[in-house]
Amino acid sequence: MDARIPLDLNDVSIFVRVVQTRSFAAAARERGLPGSTVSRRIARLESALGTRLLERTTRHLRLTDAGRTYFAHAERAVGDLGQGADRILELRSEPQGRVRVLSPILLGATVANVIYTYLARHPGVSIDLELDERRVDLLAGGFDLAILTGKVDTPDFVARQLWRSSRKLLYASPGYLDAHGACGVRGVRGVRGVRGVRGVRGVRGVRGVRGVRGVRGVPMKVDDLAHHDCIAMRATDGFATWTLAHGRHKHRVTFAPRFYVNEFSAAHRAVLAGLGIALLPEVHCARDVAEKRLVRVLDGYEGESGGVYLLYRAHGALTAAVRTCIDHFLAELPATDPSREAAEGSASGAPQRRRPRSLTMSTNARKAART
Repeated sequence: MDARIPLDLNDVSIFVRVVQTRSFAAAARERGLPGSTVSRRIARLESALGTRLLERTTRHLRLTDAGRTYFAHAERAVGDLGQGADRILELRSEPQGRVRVLSPILLGATVANVIYTYLARHPGVSIDLELDERRVDLLAGGFDLAILTGKVDTPDFVARQLWRSSRKLLYASPGYLDAHGACGVRGVRGVRGVRGVRGVRGVRGVRGVRGVRGVRGVPMKVDDLAHHDCIAMRATDGFATWTLAHGRHKHRVTFAPRFYVNEFSAAHRAVLAGLGIALLPEVHCARDVAEKRLVRVLDGYEGESGGVYLLYRAHGALTAAVRTCIDHFLAELPATDPSREAAEGSASGAPQRRRPRSLTMSTNARKAART
């Protein structure tokens, strides 16, 4: 549009409503104006643009080619101005409404603590927190926000990284490894074979056996995992897949897990109980390794580790409640990185009792919580 053309935004807005309602009279009633005033406003807009926008008869109202082109731009501009005004009104008022949040079970306590401080500051907002390890359809589930780990491919949502997740390593309990051979355990020197060959009568504690097919000794290479009981966090049609990196090389291992569970702490306990080998976050197993409850398997291999992300909808207007919740999460969650806290606790060898600084309520927040 030529910047020298003087336009009255009210005239533009009236034109848009006349087209949308297909009636001069309806647009006039909405504005509380006489029909003659609306007609004059449209005529003034056409004069300013130097072209006819509407063709009007006693029964019909039709856009000209120029009017159709102008309406496409004007409708969008008027809509943007209206949303801008609504945004200002929201900023001047206290956020209201409900926010639905999805989080992995493992991060549930961390996310909940940050939600507590948000709710203390915004009494007009309610939050529905759902904990689930599965990848669910966020739009179909009606979620406004989601915390996701690993690779994120959700074009309908904006992803903001909160922190990098801990690397994942293979672990087993000493009891499980003792039952299936003692070779390859970190810290055991000079043992090269396997113990306890299954299916051979009268053979007890065979050592130094190499290349025996079906022997379930401690795995020395990725292919050996096929002969072991494995614990998986996710499975499809009875099978799970691990992608293990060794230097620059990657190996995909597909297996039928003996135990499948979609919750981290249950998988962790299953490994401690000697049910098999699992791919677990290093920081959450460091203390178990230090206290010899778990040992590394296939040293030098590690699973894929991505990040932890906050997702929110990429399209459509966000309510004040959702926007303020996003701002709060982005400000508070990165400071509560559970990987860093677990690492600090493992290094000290004592339980981590200190509350994260970011979870400490302000004086005003505590007052709000009490009221």
